[in-house]
Amino acid sequence: MSVFKSVAARLRKYLWIVAALPIILGIVGFFVPAGKMPSSFEAQTTIQLGSYGDDIMNDTSQVIVLLSNAPFYEKRLPELWRQQEQALLSQISVTDLTNRLIQIRYQGTSEAEAAEGVNLVTSAFLDEDKEHFDQKEKIIDEAINTLNKSHVSSNENVSRARFLYKLQMEKAQMRQAQILEPAQKKSGTSVSTISSKKRAVLGFMLGITLVIIGAALPEFVRKKE
Repeated sequence: MSVFKSVAARLRKYLWIVAALPIILGIVGFFVPAGKMPSSFEAQTTIQLGSYGDDIMNDTSQVIVLLSNAPFYEKRLPELWRQQEQALLSQISVTDLTNRLIQIRYQGTSEAEAAEGVNLVTSAFLDEDKEHFDQKEKIIDEAINTLNKSHVSSNENVSRARFLYKLQMEKAQMRQAQILEPAQKKSGTSVSTISSKKRAVLGFMLGITLVIIGAALPEFVRKKE
């Protein structure tokens, strides 16, 4: 009981500290900004690469390199690149899923931003792929037209027919890249900040705790001595 009496006497002696400390910490907790931690959300798409004999657009490793470096975004998404530059690359990741499948992921501070970002990158890639596809198709069409218009001897007729058939089959088997899974939202991480009122209460409680510890600690130190 003597310990409690000593603690109570010390609290009465320093009553102004007992009253002031919790109030001060409560006020500090109310007015000091807690700061907001940015939320992180992710969206992804799955794409099957095309097949038309392109060394870059039809090769998984080359596509990953393409989508992981600045030139692609400077060309296809110049406005987005001007806004974010190198920070954009840290928000995008491309994964090889085997069998000519890739997955594009985009991180944003909201579900809408993540979905919009991954859709922009995916559309830009498909536009790039279509450009390469159209170029290859144009070359084959020109070759077929040239063969059809050419006049050859009867000895060369068989060779021309075979080459023409080969080109027609190659064109028929050409395939552009396509989306297998459209933008899908993944669970994000979000840290909510404590309200000013709750911070004030926590500050007040911390003040009371410190007062009690400060009043009781000398008794325990004295006992050890």
